[in-house]
Amino acid sequence: MTALRWLTNLPHQIPFRAASAVQSREEKSITGTYLVTANDPMPEIMAVEAMPQFAGGLVFNEQGFFTGIDRCELTRELQAGDVVVCTVTLEAEFGGTFRFSGTGTVDGVEVLKGRFYLSANAQP
Repeated sequence: MTALRWLTNLPHQIPFRAASAVQSREEKSITGTYLVTANDPMPEIMAVEAMPQFAGGLVFNEQGFFTGIDRCELTRELQAGDVVVCTVTLEAEFGGTFRFSGTGTVDGVEVLKGRFYLSANAQP
């Protein structure tokens, strides 16, 4: 799947899409960027949201659900112009549920980390 198609398949579009661009994608990890703009009312929440958006591009061809987050920590406020480099790693899969860990860095300094869960669409 091309990066462009993956971005357009996200259920979140501007202004709720935080995933900006994919830098690299491997079998169990994906790295991409979230650019903080002056229009982002809650950039820390958008940075957290970017991680499962990237993860969805790693494991889903169709849409999935963001089902949970834990152990999420932000170590500083984000400012307009910050480029958050998110690295997300698939840790485990339980049927149609996936567990990921992720980090976000600004200028090489970790500012965000967390663990979160995505689930595949349930078919009726």
